[in-house]
Amino acid sequence: MTNSICQLLGIRYPILLGGISGTPRLGVAVSNAGGLGCVASTTATPEVLRARIREFKSLTDKPFSVNFPIVLSPEKHHREKMELMVEEGVPVVITSAGNPRLWTTFLKERGVQVAHVLPTLYHARKAVEAGVDAIIAEPAESGGYRGEHEVSMMVLIPAIRRAFPEMPLVAAGAVADGAGMAAVMALGADGVQLGTRLIATVEANAPEHVRKLILAATDTSTMSAEGRVKPRVSRPEFAEQVLGERRQTQMGQVSALIEGIKTVEQVFRDLIDGGFECARSTAQQMADLRQR
Repeated sequence: MTNSICQLLGIRYPILLGGISGTPRLGVAVSNAGGLGCVASTTATPEVLRARIREFKSLTDKPFSVNFPIVLSPEKHHREKMELMVEEGVPVVITSAGNPRLWTTFLKERGVQVAHVLPTLYHARKAVEAGVDAIIAEPAESGGYRGEHEVSMMVLIPAIRRAFPEMPLVAAGAVADGAGMAAVMALGADGVQLGTRLIATVEANAPEHVRKLILAATDTSTMSAEGRVKPRVSRPEFAEQVLGERRQTQMGQVSALIEGIKTVEQVFRDLIDGGFECARSTAQQMADLRQR
C-alpha cells in the first residue's frame, strides 16, 4: 500500500465521510466499504456523543473518525468531549473551524490521529505547525464550513501540495464521480472527503426535501450563506421552484453532478473504477500530444 492516507488511517480506500451524520448507519457503511466513516459531534452533548461512538463500534470493527468543529461546539464541553473520545478509543479526530493548536497535542499524546479541515494555504501552515497528521483542504465549492475565503479546488490543492510535499492531503468537496477523484489526485491530493455525494445514498436516509434539492440542482443552485463559517447552501429561489418553499439546505456545488441515489458501495465503485478509467484515458491523451 503506497497511498499515504490509507497507510495513516488503516483503510482500504482514501475516501472519508464528512461530519454530516450523527446516527451511525451511514458512517458504518462507509467504514465497511473500505473508507473512513465519521460520527458528527457538533450538536451532541458529551453523553450523546459517547453513546454514538459506542453504537458505531458495536456495528463495525473498522476505523472511523469523530468530526469536531471547534467554534461550533460549546466551549464548556470541549475538554469533556476530548477526554471521552480518548477513553472510547476513537482512532481519528477531524478538527475544523478553529485553531488546531488547541487540541492536537492533547490528542496525539494519547494515541489519537488528528486531521484538520482548512480553507487556505495560510491555515495549512498553521495546522502543520500544530503537528496535525493530515490536512483536509476545503475549497469554495464545498458544502462545508469554509469561512470568508473563496479559494477554488484547482488552486487550493496544488498550493498546499507544493508547500508541504510530504503531508497527507485530502480534498474535501467538489467530487462526486471517478473523474473528480482522478482530477483532485492529479492536483496533488491523496484522497477525498465526501459530504453531499454520500448524503445522496440509500444508507444516509436523508430527508426527502434534501434528496429532491440535490437531485434537481444545477451549477447555479447553491450559494455561500451569511455568517462566520459560511457553509454552502441551496439558493432560496431554487428551493422554491423545487419544493414550493424557500429553504436554505446545506449542500455542495457538486450537487449539480449527482443524478441518482446510490448505495455507498456503488459510490465507491464509481470513484475507484471510474477514476482509474478517467486517469488512463487522460494519460493516453497526453501521450498522444507528446508524439505530435
